[in-house]
Amino acid sequence: FLFIYVDDSFSFQRTGQLSFYPKYGKALPSNLVKLLQLWDFIHLPHEERKQIFGAELPIIGFEVDPNLMQIRMSDDSRLQLISALHEFGQHGTHRTPRDFQHIAGHLNWALNVYLMLRPILCAVYAKTAGKLQQKALIWVNRDVERELEWASGRLLLSEGVFLLNSEFW
Repeated sequence: FLFIYVDDSFSFQRTGQLSFYPKYGKALPSNLVKLLQLWDFIHLPHEERKQIFGAELPIIGFEVDPNLMQIRMSDDSRLQLISALHEFGQHGTHRTPRDFQHIAGHLNWALNVYLMLRPILCAVYAKTAGKLQQKALIWVNRDVERELEWASGRLLLSEGVFLLNSEFW
């Protein structure tokens, strides 16, 4: 199987099913070699650095493990987000609407793999509703503080999202 989405393609291949691709001078998964040969035939440019394979794959900033059927943020990304939440959610501080938008955007991105965090955006969005002055300051209230603290705790414990859960009968 080979799946293609815009300029990204992905597939699953058993370990060891590699073929030599002369243009890059190395062995790659056989399905990938077939795709690259097709692209060469139709003169579609491609870059070696983008032809990745392995047990874990970086896709749009997430770590995808096709064997575990798991998608998660890298530990570094997750810890950076937790740190940003702690810094942003300091009691008694104030932030610009742009700061609120930035933290909401970061959290929205994390929602792709931490679905249970969805409720935490309520207080952040409520604080910015109707605020048009980008340089105005908005106080970080207890609701925002509590929600960001709750999200930090969940991020520390969460393993991301599993696409399939197998169980013994």
